[in-house]
Amino acid sequence: MTAAQTSTEESLASALWAARLWGTAEALREAISVPLRSFERAINEWGIAKVRSQLGEEAFATAWAEGRTMTPAGVSLLSPDSAAQERDVETVGASRADTPSKLAQSASTVTSLPNSPAGLTGREVEVLRLLAMGLTNAQIAERLVISLLTVKAHVRSIYSKLDIASRSAATRYAIEHKLV
Repeated sequence: MTAAQTSTEESLASALWAARLWGTAEALREAISVPLRSFERAINEWGIAKVRSQLGEEAFATAWAEGRTMTPAGVSLLSPDSAAQERDVETVGASRADTPSKLAQSASTVTSLPNSPAGLTGREVEVLRLLAMGLTNAQIAERLVISLLTVKAHVRSIYSKLDIASRSAATRYAIEHKLV
């Protein structure tokens, strides 16, 4: 591998991580109702435009969406130094023509949680696990650093996707599917 290839891969890894970080940050800002200040928005827009052009629109959107479902700790595990990020870089660097579909496949292995049934998002699985551990909505909100309204929305979505109507049914489902 040449120095130029290594530099390009490191640059793509950083771009993927940045897109995920922005997605995570956006979800957190929405959850606590804290918009960007005008000077922060200008800096963000400049960086986002640069990363979007580097990755391409579809790959950028995929990474951003992944970030929106991740916790800050989860996205930090995908720093450019991690092996998971290297798999994404190989996917992005392989061919720009089919990057979006390959990135989506690769990204799903990075961010999907084991035993994530019924189309639950990563965040919904986190909420379901905490719910099954007996935490209240307020405790879940505090643990995940999200608003109480966001927890309630996740719980409604979980109930809908699993076709259940109670915390005890959700707990039973989590246990049966080895989520706790």
